[in-house]
Amino acid sequence: MKFNEFPFIRYTVFFVLGVLLYPLTKEFLSALLLPGLLFCLGAYFILAIVYSPERKWFFQVSLPVLAYLSLIFSGMFVASSRDVDLMPEHLVHFPKIKNYLAEVQEADQIKPNSKGNLVFVYAIENSEGWKPASGQVQIYHQSSKPLLPGTTILIKGAPQLIPTPTNPSMFDYSTYMERKGVYFTHFIGEKFSVLSTPQKASWSSTVIAWRQYLADKIGTYIENPHAVQISTALLLGQKNDMDTNLKDAYATAGAMHILAVSGLHVGIIYGFFFLIFKPSQKKGFKRVFYLSLIMVIIWFYAILTGLSPSVLRSATMFTFICFAQMKSRSPSIFNPLALSALVLLLYDPFLIYAVGFQLSYAALMGILLFQPLIRKLWHPEKKWLRYLWDITSVGLAAQLTTFPLAVYYFHIFPTYFILTNLLAIPAAFVIMSIGVPFLLFAAIPYLASILGWLMEMAIRLLNYGIFGLQALPFAKMDNLYLYLPEMILFWSFLFFLFHWIDGRKKYQLTAMIVLVFAFGIYRLYVGIERVSKDYLIIYNLKKGGVFDYLHKGQLFAMESEVDAAELKYSITPHRIKEMGMPVNRLAFSEETGNYKIALPGRRDVLLDKKTFLPVDLSGIELLFWKDGKWWRKEEFPLQGAISEGAIKITFNNKESPL
Repeated sequence: MKFNEFPFIRYTVFFVLGVLLYPLTKEFLSALLLPGLLFCLGAYFILAIVYSPERKWFFQVSLPVLAYLSLIFSGMFVASSRDVDLMPEHLVHFPKIKNYLAEVQEADQIKPNSKGNLVFVYAIENSEGWKPASGQVQIYHQSSKPLLPGTTILIKGAPQLIPTPTNPSMFDYSTYMERKGVYFTHFIGEKFSVLSTPQKASWSSTVIAWRQYLADKIGTYIENPHAVQISTALLLGQKNDMDTNLKDAYATAGAMHILAVSGLHVGIIYGFFFLIFKPSQKKGFKRVFYLSLIMVIIWFYAILTGLSPSVLRSATMFTFICFAQMKSRSPSIFNPLALSALVLLLYDPFLIYAVGFQLSYAALMGILLFQPLIRKLWHPEKKWLRYLWDITSVGLAAQLTTFPLAVYYFHIFPTYFILTNLLAIPAAFVIMSIGVPFLLFAAIPYLASILGWLMEMAIRLLNYGIFGLQALPFAKMDNLYLYLPEMILFWSFLFFLFHWIDGRKKYQLTAMIVLVFAFGIYRLYVGIERVSKDYLIIYNLKKGGVFDYLHKGQLFAMESEVDAAELKYSITPHRIKEMGMPVNRLAFSEETGNYKIALPGRRDVLLDKKTFLPVDLSGIELLFWKDGKWWRKEEFPLQGAISEGAIKITFNNKESPL
């Protein structure tokens, strides 16, 4: 594989580099982005015009440098267009809001005690009167009537900034929503007034209505509740109401990728209609017409399922493949893949941070690069064995490039992923092959009932296999963690491994050996640093209390009346990343107004029951968690820190801190 044959890969890489650099450089480069971009582009075109073969070496260096700088500046400039600090009318610049006008953006999402929705604000009222504004707010209401897209509402009160995590290593929901352009949340109950409803259904309302109609048809013709949930997720991309046990089973087995509508599903749709219309066998106008029809079907399905990042990527990629097939019958997939990423990032540069976007492209790159190499390792003679080996090689290739992301974000690895893929991929193909005609003919009762029954039987068999895999011993490895440098080292190793298999050059083998040693040294460094740490952390929880003490690389823990879900999401991530899972329990007792904790190798520590602060502050240092980092007592208001985040106690006097 020669990368100079795939220019859009290079374009996308440097554009992404610009997007990633923007948050680090915006404080001193924001005003220079557009001038820098125009200068690089102008210089590039001038040099291209005055190109001279006599100074070929100069142009071979300067032109690529200017081109790549232009792409980096482009990425930074596009990222700056989403920076709310540069938007004077954004909600973040309006304190003390009394009321605001907003337009509903989507259909209600049913929550346990309310209904969630997203609204776009276009005016606010404060002490100076009404002013134009912009920004999105995630609202939660308790109205008996649903809020439909396009409805204009007057909301009383002020939205609140989405709070940052109160404990280290927690999932940062505020950053996650910021990258989607949402900075505020507001529980409005019934404190709002509907000012107008859309007179004519918008395209989004129409799509939502169609989605609900098809979901109702699925519920009508399929009886098993789990089968209904799986078919709704597979066909319509709606899995918010999925049973927790069902989700856990698919996650443990490593089959969650078939529930998230992605390239697999769009690829099945593409292949299904490609086989029906056979555009590759046609010429001229007929070929263009049928490929255009396939593109329309793909985008209708993408819109129907909610336009998630993975679906956007897949639909965009297959669109470019269709365009390429209008000229060639077997175009390369690498350029369309890179071009689809570039187009999506031009539309929304912060998609690069979306986990689904990262996993989607990583999986596809793994399949494209390594599946042919893995497939060559064995050449079974029997057709059914070749089929199973093809599926296995696809699963191995995808896991090879995605497992660092899965470990980094989710801290688990499915042990039986090969068996899962052998079951899930053919099952998904069968279910989609039945499900797509079911969606098309849902209005015909007799035909819909037959297709619904077939789909239910296929899903029941799939669920039976998934729950069986979950029940196997050691079905998953959990409490795993990879640091960012380790992911970079691993992917660098794969890069050189791929080229070594292709070229067998000595420097490629040397690079792989160096990378393996670097990975080992980094792991050793992490282990030594963990052993050298010595601190007590008191987590900020809604219910109960948890104290963790890291001492000589071992974690000692005390847990009291803590909620299991809060323990999983608020505490376990920090333990996995920094401390290791607990192997010992802290001994503690209650005294008048205090907790008395016996720390290994130290005398007792007394903590105030109300504030969780040490009674005696001599020989220790207090740190408070807020806004993603630890603050010293001198740097941050003490009372605010106590109520908002975790507390960390480090010991200055190693022999006798208290």
